[in-house]
Amino acid sequence: MEKITVVSAPGKVLVAGGYLVLDRTYTGVVFGTSARFYCAIRRVGTSTDAIRVSVRSPQFEDGSWNYEVGFTEQRDGCRLTAIGAGQRNRYVEVTIVHCLSLCLAGAKDFSARLGSGLDIVIVGDNDFYSQREQLKRASLPLTTASLASLERFCATHSTIGDVHKTGLGSSAAMITSLTAALLSHFGVVSIPSENAASPAERTGIRLVHDAAQFCHCLAQGKIGSGFDVSSAVYGSHVYRRFSPSVLDGLLRLAESGEASREVTVRGPDLTCVLGTDRWDNDVQRVNLPPGFTLALADIDAGSSTPKLVSQVLAWRKAKAEEDLFLAHRVWTDIDESNRALIQTLQKLSDLATAEPAAYEEVRRECQAIPARDGIRAYLREMSKLAGVPIEPEEQTRLLDACNAVSGVIMAGVPGAGGFDAIFCVTVDPSCRDALERVWSSWTEMAVAPLLASDSKTGLMEVELPPELRRHFAWL
Repeated sequence: MEKITVVSAPGKVLVAGGYLVLDRTYTGVVFGTSARFYCAIRRVGTSTDAIRVSVRSPQFEDGSWNYEVGFTEQRDGCRLTAIGAGQRNRYVEVTIVHCLSLCLAGAKDFSARLGSGLDIVIVGDNDFYSQREQLKRASLPLTTASLASLERFCATHSTIGDVHKTGLGSSAAMITSLTAALLSHFGVVSIPSENAASPAERTGIRLVHDAAQFCHCLAQGKIGSGFDVSSAVYGSHVYRRFSPSVLDGLLRLAESGEASREVTVRGPDLTCVLGTDRWDNDVQRVNLPPGFTLALADIDAGSSTPKLVSQVLAWRKAKAEEDLFLAHRVWTDIDESNRALIQTLQKLSDLATAEPAAYEEVRRECQAIPARDGIRAYLREMSKLAGVPIEPEEQTRLLDACNAVSGVIMAGVPGAGGFDAIFCVTVDPSCRDALERVWSSWTEMAVAPLLASDSKTGLMEVELPPELRRHFAWL
């Protein structure tokens, strides 16, 4: 049987630093989630007459793509030619073509590992997509018990373009798992099978991070903050973004090739940027202290994250020109509260290690994370000043009700905010039932729990879980 490479990457929840993470001056706190994407790859045969790549995402009605692989005359770059007239997937195509070019430059036995082509299957845990329709079809209530009864990686009964996402960073987790699986399959990197990584694995993870950031930016057509890809690689951490100038030249080169339909980004172009010391992003490990848990909910009233971000940035730019002090003061106030949150998490984790008994006493008595009210208050101030619904009044009422539940020490809107999700931090998993009772009885908006919680684990190479086998008919 051909070797099967399976790599898994977590989703994300940005609990502090929304908007600020776009600026290298500031940091954000992002938690990896137990909801993960999985990418499995195997080689097909050894003939080199026609090299084809088959990609399937069986959770979607239109989740199948086939390509023929070609090379530049110098064999230092790849091109993909779509086979058939189906819907294109830019995220998949961009990632495969540039990862293959990167592997051409770094793999010693590229042709042998490629063979006649590759079979690729990509799936994501159910929490990446709203399961409201699934539960409605089964006449089940919006509860964790109902969600747990659904089969893993269940069909969305939707196309990729129409699926209702829950904001856990599906595109970043997908691209990261695909990038890592390709680079690992060709022997360019070694991915850890558990959270502790060897020096060689850390170097490989760094290359995966850089390559996934590049592919994600190119697929989206812009250089974002990158925290979602960073979380898919490293799991939970304090994130400071990379300078956009790191990718400017490479993105311009790639975009010029797309316009001319020529291969302009070749292996050497990629290795000059990816995996080098040009990158200045910073990752500092942070986790929820022992016993603390993250609870997530999907709200049936979505917001457009790109629109919210563009409106806030437009406000900040305009306000900076009119009143530099006001714009700077608001972001500084938010940053100070975010830093206080980081310090609290670190101190609690340190106490848990140094004095477990004292820590347990503190945890039992903990009523709130001191920074929680400041973070929300300053975000509401920015929301009001910018005229953007970062924490809308409807969400404020729901979050206040969540914070009133015994054991809930922090609640908020993740990332850019809006109407589509909330998170809560609890001192103990036993608080979950009381929290869900608030959600299920809430009438102002439909609140659906997610099964996912926080996870310390970032990118991992894994064995194919038994419950995934039915999605991989070629095994």
